[in-house]
Amino acid sequence: MKLRTWLVAAGIATVAVCGLPLLTVIADTSPASACAPTVGGSGQVVLREHPGPVGKWTSTQTDNAAIIVAVGQQRRVPGRGWVIAVATAMTESRLINTSTVTDHDSVGLFQQRPSAGWGTPDQLVDPVYASTKFYAALVKVTGWQTMPVTEAAQKVQRSAFPDRYAEFETDAEKVVAAVASGGSWAIPVDLEQCLSICPSASSGTDVGCADVATVFARAQSWLTAWSGGPVPYLSSGEPADWFDGYRRDCSGYMSMALGLEGPGLNTAGLASHSTAIAKADLRPGDLLINTAPHLQGHVVLFERWADASMIRYYGYEQSGDGGTHHRLIPYPYFGAYPMVPYRFGRVA
Repeated sequence: MKLRTWLVAAGIATVAVCGLPLLTVIADTSPASACAPTVGGSGQVVLREHPGPVGKWTSTQTDNAAIIVAVGQQRRVPGRGWVIAVATAMTESRLINTSTVTDHDSVGLFQQRPSAGWGTPDQLVDPVYASTKFYAALVKVTGWQTMPVTEAAQKVQRSAFPDRYAEFETDAEKVVAAVASGGSWAIPVDLEQCLSICPSASSGTDVGCADVATVFARAQSWLTAWSGGPVPYLSSGEPADWFDGYRRDCSGYMSMALGLEGPGLNTAGLASHSTAIAKADLRPGDLLINTAPHLQGHVVLFERWADASMIRYYGYEQSGDGGTHHRLIPYPYFGAYPMVPYRFGRVA
């Protein structure tokens, strides 16, 4: 199954989710500049395009981050690992590959020490070698993909100041997004790896069973189903207000996409028929849900990550700022609105 790519322009978005008050947020949805670096057979990194400065990080520093990302890609480390590695190098060296010895005998992007067995000084000032050694240690850490950046980095680096790695997590996400978003490998989700949505119901509700291709086809149908445009939002218990037997609110729309019986479950009902999962486990067809009562909850159908930074994703939703949407959404949602990842049905 191939998933379509949709883009929306950057700008100011006014968002109303289900019964929530209007939230005005800045939605920066423009694609990041891309360099799509690769590691050649000789071990040298080829930067097809220099990403340039990103925020306070200079072109030289960002090029070093691109090398770290390329090594992670070449070693098939998930995108979360790229963020951890770049945040670590930001903390240790400010992304400057230095051969000047500091802190006893530390050198290079990760300030690795020859005396600790990382390699020779000449090896450790080779960014490809240093990045390779970092990733080799990281993937041996049990549960690293779901750890906070600072904890995962500390498991590798064994720093005397373990809390400092958290300082650069946000910067690392932005830099990784900038250097990684140009290649198809930037997305840490195999778009062919789709879920089979066959839930085990805990009540008498007929929750149905459908593959993800069908779910997305149903979700897309509401984008043009109302006289050629999106189905408008309306939360109502009156059958006359429903559309094809489903409520026109967020959970009614999601119930329709999942193939559930109309008029649909509410957000709490969707959550009760689902299993909470980790952010790193999100796959096409999963849900992000807030179960707040009194029309304050919301649900979004997750399509895919925008890039390897896992800070933005494409999703389908029904909301008060225009009805049915397929758009780019900051994780977990606009503003400070909390959402929890779920997989509908039982996680194998």
